[in-house]
This record gives sequence, C-alpha cells and structure tokens, in this order.
Amino acid sequence: MAKSRRQVAKLALLALALLLLLLAATLLCVLLIPRHRRKPLPPAPPPGNASNPDDSIVAFDFSPYLIMYKSGRVHRLDGTARCAAGVDGDTGVASKDVVIDAGTGLAARMYLPPAPKGKKDLGRLPVLVFYHGGAFVIESAFTPLYHAYLNAVAAKARVVAVSVEYRLAPEHRLPAAYDDSWQALNWVARNAGSGGAEPWLRDRGNLSRLFVAGDSAGANIAHNMAMRAGTEEGGLDGGAAIAGLLLLDPYFWGKKPVAGETTDQATRRQYEATWSFICGGRYGIDDPLVNPLSAELRMLACSRVAVTSSGLDDFRPRGLAYAAALRDSGWGGEVEQYETPGERHVYFLDRPKDPNSVKELAFVTGFLSRE
Repeated sequence: MAKSRRQVAKLALLALALLLLLLAATLLCVLLIPRHRRKPLPPAPPPGNASNPDDSIVAFDFSPYLIMYKSGRVHRLDGTARCAAGVDGDTGVASKDVVIDAGTGLAARMYLPPAPKGKKDLGRLPVLVFYHGGAFVIESAFTPLYHAYLNAVAAKARVVAVSVEYRLAPEHRLPAAYDDSWQALNWVARNAGSGGAEPWLRDRGNLSRLFVAGDSAGANIAHNMAMRAGTEEGGLDGGAAIAGLLLLDPYFWGKKPVAGETTDQATRRQYEATWSFICGGRYGIDDPLVNPLSAELRMLACSRVAVTSSGLDDFRPRGLAYAAALRDSGWGGEVEQYETPGERHVYFLDRPKDPNSVKELAFVTGFLSRE
C-alpha cells in the first residue's frame, strides 16, 4: 500500500513538472514575439438578449470596425473612446463643443490656437472644416485620435478648426453623413460672417480662406461637399467659397480597377459589400459619391486641391487617378500631391511622432497656411 502511494506521488510530481515546463515554454514564445506584433484581442461583444435568438446571429461582419447582428444590434470594435474639450497642454490650443442641430445630434468640436508669443491679438485666421474618417461607421470628432490630430493641425497651421460630429452608419445610413456634413459646412459659412452667433468664427475666422478637409471616409465627404457647393443651386450660404480642399488618403472605389489597383476579386467584392452596407444599397459602387472618376469634376467648387496617398494603401491608385482626372476635367484650379512610400492607410494618425507623420503634417499645415 505504501509503495502504491509513493508511485502515485511520483506520478503527481511528474505531471506538475510537465505542466510547469509547458507554461515556461509558452511564456518564452510570447516573449520572443516582437512587441509590435502583440495585438490585443478585440473586445468581446456585449451579451445578447436570450429572449431574442437573432441578437446573437451575425448579419454583417465589418471587422475590424464593427459587427452587426440580425436583431439590429451593433457592436463597435474600435473608435468608441471619448475625451473632453479644453486647453491642450502641449500646444496651448483651446477647444470647445458646439451643438449645430439638437434634433439630429449634429455637433462639432472647435479649435482655436493661442496668440503668437509676444502678441495679444490672434488676428483673422483661416477656417478649416474637418471630417473624420472611420469607414463611415466608427470614430468621432470627440475621440482622442482626432482630438490630438486637430490640436496639432490648429497649432501649426494657425487655423480656427471645426471638426464635425456627423451621424454614423449603420444606424444612420448614407446620405445621413453627407447631409450632416453639408449642414455643418453651411453653419460655419453663416457664423464666420459679420452677423454670426459663434464668436470664434465671427471674431477670429477669415471666411475668404475657407478650407475643407478630411481623412479616408472624411476625405470622401470633403470631396463631396466641394462637389455639392459647385452643383447645388445657390452654393454655400451667404455666397461663401471654398478656397482649398485637402484629401488625406481618400476613400474612393469603383467597379473596374484603375492602374495599380488590386484585381483580386474577393477583395473587390468585399469593398463593394461594405459600401453597400454603409449606404444600405442605395448607391452603387460606381456612384459619383464613392467613385469620383464618374463625377463632373470640372464642377468642383474650390481653387486648390491637395491629395495625399500612402504607398501600401489599397485606395492609393484611385486617389492618384482622381488627381489626374481633375487636371484633365476642365476644372481650372491647382492640384498638389503628396505621397509617403511604404506606409499604410492614414498611418499618421496612429504614429503622430514618427518622422513620416511629422513630414506629412508639415505638408498639411503648409497647404493650409499658404496665401
């Protein structure tokens, strides 16, 4: 009996030793993975409604942005954090939130740079209307990512910036984001005039230097706002004119590949499916809203356009084709291009202190600052 107990004890010790060895090997493997490759798991979806079986059935997987369930429940995987407005400690830029339309929830975060050293008066500053990216489904004017970016832009370009909080899909399918963005742009045009109610725009804004900009989906919106200003009867409120359009890695697509664009059919079907999800099937993939190569680009209502692209971005080829088509359209303005080789889509947002990001920001602020 004693011998049997000793054998059991030996087996238990052997099993424990094997378990410890396995744990040590696992830890070693983790430590050998480079830090930049260690990605956290996406947040677990909130628990569904047990009384509704459709609440746990995936209707559309738009990872890494969101997952929509058959019940209509939406679980966003990114871009949901929020930060408060205030005075930025690094740049001295002040920010505040304004409500444009309480009925729809349309709002904006405004940015005002400090007076230059040795001066008490800011003077009149260019006005920048900015639309955030996020595939039309995530992010916000109030997320830390865009708050930090707008602080940097406002400080270096010395502009009064208005970052628009438009409604997101799928709760509000396109054209909700376009309609919100147009309403916000007209609100800026009215308030930057002599009779405006918003003091930062009325007292500090120079409406003759009005810029419209955005990144990714926000760049798509910015382009469409300039098109709408040129095609809609009456244009912008008060006869305001857009001086410059700045498109950062714009989200444009189409049915037929342009030179350099992927020909992989699975990838192209996926982009087409996600666009259909965003707009609820209302607009095809060659609609001018998403494929500007099918638009009357000569109607673009601004005198200067800048387009940036990143070398590893799927959207790069169509952004380049857009710039070329704009030059050939009969539009009479000036087109500038800026490219960062070897970088992915909107890399500059995630790594603002990277040398490439610093160079891109210098291009952006130079475009906004130039008379």
